[in-house]
Amino acid sequence: MKIESIKIIKCLLSFFIVTYAVAVYSSKALRAEDTAPLVPDNDNLKIVEAVGEILLGDDTTPAQGRAMARNNARRNALEQAVGVKVHSSTVLYNSSLISDLVVTATKGLIVEEQIIDDGPVIKGDQIYHICKLRAYVKPVNIEKRGNFRVLKAEVLRAGSDRGLKNPVFQDNDEIQVIVSVNEASHINIFSVSQDGMVSQLYPNKFFKSEQLAADKTMIFPDDAQRALGLRLRVRTPKKLSSALESVLVVASKEMIELHPADGMNELMLTDVLKSLSGIDPSLWADMTVGYEVRK
Repeated sequence: MKIESIKIIKCLLSFFIVTYAVAVYSSKALRAEDTAPLVPDNDNLKIVEAVGEILLGDDTTPAQGRAMARNNARRNALEQAVGVKVHSSTVLYNSSLISDLVVTATKGLIVEEQIIDDGPVIKGDQIYHICKLRAYVKPVNIEKRGNFRVLKAEVLRAGSDRGLKNPVFQDNDEIQVIVSVNEASHINIFSVSQDGMVSQLYPNKFFKSEQLAADKTMIFPDDAQRALGLRLRVRTPKKLSSALESVLVVASKEMIELHPADGMNELMLTDVLKSLSGIDPSLWADMTVGYEVRK
């Protein structure tokens, strides 16, 4: 009886892997990022191979498993190349991970990658998604930032005057972002989903960047902007009952353009980090705040 049970479990695991793999590679064939990349021509690049894995849960979709394994492989590649520890995580992107990746962008950046292997694997009675990649990492010269920093970044329910340490919102809640800095700065505000997709909230085509004075507080959108119809609402992704989202605030002493979406390609967190890595670290500061959205 015990042998039959083991056989049944192995059959179920094998069936799950086949089904999961079909879904993974079907979606993979449709993604432009998986086409063969051009190898960067740069003598300063460090080329490393790294592996990332994630234990698949009952509610893990193929897209989530693939994304999490790839993110862990990227973390390991950066650690090998530039010696910066980026903590592995069992979630996709949360505020702690984003903060780690922003810090890493000041020391090294993956400018190109090649996927060597990517798919589900059985270990014992558990299933993992494993990704092996070859990363081309550009080391970045480190410069002291001085005392320039973001003093406060909070996400509040619209109309509230108090922020929470770990805010939880309901689907379709309206929110506002509060920012203050210790030196006159231009502010960039990004919304980051748990799978690393980025939307630039401010500046935008309706409201251009204006310098925020030192120790002054910026509210976005403020009452005047809300009256004109600009409102920020949080939503859970389709087929999910909750999600971890983040707001990334980047303050800069000079006006900068952090790889805005062109309307044709989706903006990823890696695009923003790539832009930051090319800017003198003494000219910008950042802060990330996370929150949860529930249905």
